[in-house]
Amino acid sequence: MTSNLATAFQSERLVYTAIEDTDEIKNWFHQRFENEPVGRAFADSSLLRPQPRSRSEEVLADIRKSLLGVLICLPPATAPEKLAGRDKPRPADGDPAAAPKPTPIGVLHLDDESGPMYRHHHRLSVMSVCVISEYRDEGYGSEAIDWALDWAFTRANLHAVSLGCLEFNERGKHLYEKLGFVPEGRLRKCHWHERKWWDVLLYSMLEEEWLELRHGDKLSKVLTS
Repeated sequence: MTSNLATAFQSERLVYTAIEDTDEIKNWFHQRFENEPVGRAFADSSLLRPQPRSRSEEVLADIRKSLLGVLICLPPATAPEKLAGRDKPRPADGDPAAAPKPTPIGVLHLDDESGPMYRHHHRLSVMSVCVISEYRDEGYGSEAIDWALDWAFTRANLHAVSLGCLEFNERGKHLYEKLGFVPEGRLRKCHWHERKWWDVLLYSMLEEEWLELRHGDKLSKVLTS
């Protein structure tokens, strides 16, 4: 049990950190998420247009207040190799404050969407995940989703995790179904993109489905009976 706790905030290649209220993180989120048009077109249903800093800070503050809001990061030992030529200063010897930090490559959050209404007893949450462009197609998104599912059902005692996927996001549809999410419906022609109406596909994973994926059908039936 202790060994599991020691690695609770990491997965095979990634670490997960709190979203600190710093200018460095705010600038990164503003530039790499809110004003990166490809990522926003696939992950955000709001009108695609340049976003002001104030809007980015509001979005980040909402994520920070959600049930789980984390930065998806590469550990310090692996991060410099992926910086595409951007040099990072070496820390001064003996200066703990200047020690290498994890490099953020994405954001993940789980929102119970309760708002002012108390709905926590339903134990439901909506997942959202996005990885910045140069780190896509390397399996980091699926690794982070798997970690978040384990956190949701092991730590937060959730009953179901759901997410939405735009119809034109073929890679997303394939990924979610490969990870075990079950299609459960669609909102028809509710998303306008590139002169065409698209559906929003709805997926979810129940606690017993997660147990079956992780531990097998027999244990799932015992633990949920």
